[in-house]
Amino acid sequence: MSPYKSIRIREEEDTLVVCVGSYLNSLLGEEVEKAVRARLDDGGRRILLNFHGTRLVNSIGISFVIGVVEKVMEQEGRMAFCEVSRINRDLFRVTGLEKYVRSFETEKEALDYLAGNV
Repeated sequence: MSPYKSIRIREEEDTLVVCVGSYLNSLLGEEVEKAVRARLDDGGRRILLNFHGTRLVNSIGISFVIGVVEKVMEQEGRMAFCEVSRINRDLFRVTGLEKYVRSFETEKEALDYLAGNV
């Protein structure tokens, strides 16, 4: 059973898929960061954040996302986002995240990219 209460995590081949949830705030951001850090510590290098149903990302939530991106980059991993709403896509653009992380319409497209199939 997953130790995470608000996020859903699963493995897809060698990629950790983190389904973020409806409101990315400090509590949820901390759970996302812990899940990603644990995966990186175990040697995993491919991370997908699925934002399906994520209606709002507050300022603290975006800081956690930035921190996660930095950790993945430090470990020379690959990361992608998928199913990002228009408002959150705009937020990622304003914060500069889109320069470092590709965003995809569907989870399948993102998983194919992370697996090197694109």
